[in-house]
Amino acid sequence: MRTFLLAGLFAFAVPAVAAEDFRVMKLEQDVRTLEREVQALQRLVNELQQRARRTDPTLELKSDSAVQPIEADTAWLKAAAWNRVKAGMSELEVIEILGKPTALRPDANDRKALLYTLEIGTASFLTGSVAFDGGKVVEVQKPSLR
Repeated sequence: MRTFLLAGLFAFAVPAVAAEDFRVMKLEQDVRTLEREVQALQRLVNELQQRARRTDPTLELKSDSAVQPIEADTAWLKAAAWNRVKAGMSELEVIEILGKPTALRPDANDRKALLYTLEIGTASFLTGSVAFDGGKVVEVQKPSLR
């Protein structure tokens, strides 16, 4: 009887944990999407401010600290950063070089990939990835337009 009770609890707990992991991953992806949207809006505000200054140099625009470009998450857009990523590096070393990934793709057998993606227009993406096996870099795909 006790075995059936434990088996029943386990049967309900495993799907609940998997569902919770999925929800956390979905929320993390949503946060990254929102961060990219904020970055795009910040670039637009900066561009509009520059245009306004060009048309009227005497115009003084208030500088809002919330409207500063975020540079830390754009390190992966530089080719020199990708050239520094080498086979055998750890995940933390890669993140220090390229910055926070836009997504994480877990795989079976202790494999995973860090994905770096930027939407360009409505149908194009700039995408690069770093694959890991056993916590070490095994493959680097530099960003390309897709």
